[in-house]
Amino acid sequence: MDIQRGNIIVMDRRRGTLRAGQGLLQGLKVVWDHWVGSFRKNDNFSQIHGTFTIEYPDERMKLPQAYRNMPVLLYDDETGQELCTACYQCARACPPEVIHITQAKDPNTGKMVPASLEFIIEYDACMSCGLCAEACPFDAIKMDHFYELSTDNRMGLMQRKADLNRPVSYYTSIAPDLWDEVKEGAMKKLQGSIKRRPDVIGIAGHLSEKIAARRRQLAAEAAASPPAPVAAAPAAPAGKLSPEEKAAKLAAMRAAKAGGAEPAAEAPAPAAELSPADAKAAKLAAIKAANAAKKAAESPAAEVPAAPLDEKAAKLAAIRAANAAKAAAEAPAAPLDEKAAKLAAIRAANAAKKKSE
Repeated sequence: MDIQRGNIIVMDRRRGTLRAGQGLLQGLKVVWDHWVGSFRKNDNFSQIHGTFTIEYPDERMKLPQAYRNMPVLLYDDETGQELCTACYQCARACPPEVIHITQAKDPNTGKMVPASLEFIIEYDACMSCGLCAEACPFDAIKMDHFYELSTDNRMGLMQRKADLNRPVSYYTSIAPDLWDEVKEGAMKKLQGSIKRRPDVIGIAGHLSEKIAARRRQLAAEAAASPPAPVAAAPAAPAGKLSPEEKAAKLAAMRAAKAGGAEPAAEAPAPAAELSPADAKAAKLAAIKAANAAKKAAESPAAEVPAAPLDEKAAKLAAIRAANAAKAAAEAPAAPLDEKAAKLAAIRAANAAKKKSE
């Protein structure tokens, strides 16, 4: 390939001879044309030239639905119930650990309730990563589009639950497609949470009307529902004996039958006057007495040497019954309980002694 070297091509770019100051005037003309053109009204896009910006704050750009700035909490517009259940998933997923949650408790039982008592987010340290919104299984925390947060008060960026609460309608207005994808599941989970929230727990605190309506609803339901049954043991019907009375009477009859004596005419103490501890002690003494009488009745008559053992067993049963009666007497029990236990022990001892003789 042959390359010719040394040839010089001269290009004359002058369009004529310029006089002194003409170049400066041409530059000023360009500036003048741009300045005058800035006042011209553009009727269509073909007339637009140059670089333009949105006239903020009078005009604002439309943000995409997936835009994320700072997290907020959602609550239902109709019931005022918050979607948050204080599951702590957002706090665990937060990289800078700026989310702080306190779970609510039932004031009557002290058990945890699926609702948040306090919810705090430190906006000054939040990095707007959106991991809290992705980790939330109840779709209660979402990313807001509001970005005008400039302030000279640093503590003002400590956002509490009252500052974070937003109605579902607000999030629908900024991200309708994203909410439609999760609306059905979120509302279904919210209904399950409402059933486990007593009184007005879980309702956004600033919705005083919703809180008053909820309390009126609970009062109406309580008035319409039948009264709850008393926790005390049901009383025995007229003419019938309670299980404790039946056991005591049966033991006394067996002891009287084994000893050849007639049953006592006096009836046992009513079940209403027996405490659980005293009824248990009387029943145990009656069972021991009945076992001792049965053992004495089943022993053969030829075994005469066994009499001392039967007498010893009867004496031991009487001692145990006396101890039980003494323990029942020391406890706050009715005199009839002690008398019934002591009477059953004496009858058993007499029956065993008569049988051994």
